[in-house]
Amino acid sequence: MSTHTIEPPAEQVARPAAPRAQPRRAPVVVPTAIVLALVLIGVAVLAVRELLVSQGWAAGSPVVPDLVAGLDGIGPSVGLAAAGGGIALVGLLMLWLALRPGRRTHLRVAGDADLWLEPGAVAAVAQETADRLPGVMSADSSRSSRRRVVVDVVVAARNTPDGPQEAAAVTEHVRAVLDDEVGRLTGTRIKVRATEVPR
Repeated sequence: MSTHTIEPPAEQVARPAAPRAQPRRAPVVVPTAIVLALVLIGVAVLAVRELLVSQGWAAGSPVVPDLVAGLDGIGPSVGLAAAGGGIALVGLLMLWLALRPGRRTHLRVAGDADLWLEPGAVAAVAQETADRLPGVMSADSSRSSRRRVVVDVVVAARNTPDGPQEAAAVTEHVRAVLDDEVGRLTGTRIKVRATEVPR
């Protein structure tokens, strides 16, 4: 049993021109923004409660005056300066993450239609295409990303002197078909790894 890996050169794959809007993930800062929004809602609820209690419209004792009194007497220190600087850095980092676009998640299909595919869908198409080709016993897409899809195929090789050459020809045919029907469809590089088994 032998294994061959065939990968098309990068210059053979032409990626279609991208339109103005591309599917992207939500910015990384979104979960943190949700948490901060919940914190601000809690602060607003506390402020409303303090207003109701201070005006005598609700029973209870104020909480904010006790918190302010506990902070009374605190003066400038290295610790407070370091904490303030850290908070400022965190704020700048969150601002940068909020302005940074999310990662691209889909691949555009060549043509005039605004059609997009996930890398997993491209890998599934490549796997099904390879599995239907003559001489291929089985196919599996082991890895996929926006730039490259790896397809593992099992090719039957006859136990004759010409068997390895025939298996290599089948592998080359698989690579050519996947490059033409799938690779050029989305601009994805298709890497074919073939394993020969006797028949």
